[in-house]
Amino acid sequence: MELAQVRYFVTLSRLLNFTRAAQACNVSQPALTRAIQRLEDELGGPLVFRERNLTQLTELGRAMLPHLDAMLSAAESARALAEARRQQPSVSLKIGLGPGIGAAAIAGAVREIALLMPELMVRFEEAAVATLIEAMLSDMLDCAVLPADCELPERFNAWKLYEEGAVAVLPANHRLANTKTVTAADLHGEVLLHGERCGGFAQLLAAAAGDDLRTRRCDGGTAHILDLVAAGLGIAILSERMAVPAPLVACPLVEPPIRREVRLTAVAGRPHGAALAGFIKLCRAGRTH
Repeated sequence: MELAQVRYFVTLSRLLNFTRAAQACNVSQPALTRAIQRLEDELGGPLVFRERNLTQLTELGRAMLPHLDAMLSAAESARALAEARRQQPSVSLKIGLGPGIGAAAIAGAVREIALLMPELMVRFEEAAVATLIEAMLSDMLDCAVLPADCELPERFNAWKLYEEGAVAVLPANHRLANTKTVTAADLHGEVLLHGERCGGFAQLLAAAAGDDLRTRRCDGGTAHILDLVAAGLGIAILSERMAVPAPLVACPLVEPPIRREVRLTAVAGRPHGAALAGFIKLCRAGRTH
């Protein structure tokens, strides 16, 4: 079924005259008649009949008209929306955040771009590295902030943003909440909460500390892990750049030293819009805070 056929039939049902309907649709009368006949073949019966100089809808035609009219209206609405988007293209910046990487680490660069582009739409997506890479390749994301130890396809660019250490995130009433720094020895007997989006700090610490620390896997976002910390289920070892909400407390982990490098990544050779180009420039200049 073609939209032209639907448009011809809807016009004919309104005018009830083949000649005037053909003129309204800017086609010849034979072309309109053939299109109506093909539509009748697809729907399995006559839609109109002629009685002398009068054209009327059949019972099938009257039954089909509301549905075909709605189809035509939906197509015209979609066409109008697409044209509006072409006339006023939206400005967006879609950024992926790898495991254990929060938006706070690049918020300064995003703020500067937003000040220059008041209509900017910013979207963050937290996911596993492989998911973010696939999203960039399929043009669903403009760029992603990823740990440096992940494997990138050859067609990617990567720029170092920063190095970061780890903090132990504790409930406000924890015995270590008032200490300036913590070590693996200080955390003896504690339960480390971790998930695939937490950056792997807890696993590195547990491996270094041996049997002194226990781990509990809690799949979900970092926000969910922090909720469990607040509930007293355990502690979290996260990036020192991760924003930690009150009343939770973040204490720098100094022994063993756990650090990682974080990079901004984007598909190489792909044209960059003004928002993405500016964001990359700011990040490479270190203006992320």
